Amino acid sequence: MKKGIIFSLITAILFVTLEPVSKLIANSVNPYAITFWRFLIGSVILIIPAVAKVKKEKTKITPKDVIIMTGLGILFICISMVTLQIAVKNADSPSLIAIIFSSNSVFTILFSFMLVKEERLTKNKIIAIIFGVVGVLLCTDFSSGTNLTSVALALCSAVSFSLYTALCRKYMKTMRGIVQSAGVFLTGSIVLLIALLSMGVDISVPMDINTLLILIYLGLFVTGIGYASYFLAMERGGAIMASLAFFIKPILTPFATLVIVGIVPDVKVFLAIGCIVIASYFSVYKKCKKNT
Repeated sequence: MKKGIIFSLITAILFVTLEPVSKLIANSVNPYAITFWRFLIGSVILIIPAVAKVKKEKTKITPKDVIIMTGLGILFICISMVTLQIAVKNADSPSLIAIIFSSNSVFTILFSFMLVKEERLTKNKIIAIIFGVVGVLLCTDFSSGTNLTSVALALCSAVSFSLYTALCRKYMKTMRGIVQSAGVFLTGSIVLLIALLSMGVDISVPMDINTLLILIYLGLFVTGIGYASYFLAMERGGAIMASLAFFIKPILTPFATLVIVGIVPDVKVFLAIGCIVIASYFSVYKKCKKNT
């Protein structure tokens, strides 16, 4: 259990830096290139332990599994993560984008209810949805077109990520955790590369040390080690322990943004954080109670 907490904290600390660190190179590297390189690097990191796990558990990967992972990779990387990077590029403050994306557990409730048929819309989950919506609205500045655009994109990213999570539960019942993610990351990165090259999108990066170090950090630490820690937290303490990372992330986000980007958070950021944390809590409250 203690190791689970440690891995969950590592995940939260790494994940919370994604948006503000990405913002540092948002004007020099296009969001498509950032997404491709960080997931390509991340998939290389995850493939090593994933292959070891497949051999140890003698998991059989069928052509159908590859097709499903490719479809999930398109949804997760080509749609959700690309949209998130575009939102970060257009945002006045990356902390608002991170807070909105942290509301993904609320949308997961709805997709699980509609697709997986394992969830019921209980009173606690309805409360979670209400607080999640309020949190997103608090992040929205209706007087700024740029902010509205970035909020809409962040919301699209959160919704598509939630759909990805629900579909993983529906179609990947025999292959979960690090094996599933390594396959999704790799196939999604390959599809994204093919799509970008076919559209003539430039995926090159400036050959300066700062940009390269940031991309390596995003791929190696945030994506590779971050997701590896997430799955280790899940193995040591279950899904609830792993989900602590998404409780902690919105709390740390404004401080990470202040340190990395230098943007001072205003009052509405903390109000939005409160709503998202409450929403996340109620979205898993019943499961937490059962595990105590």
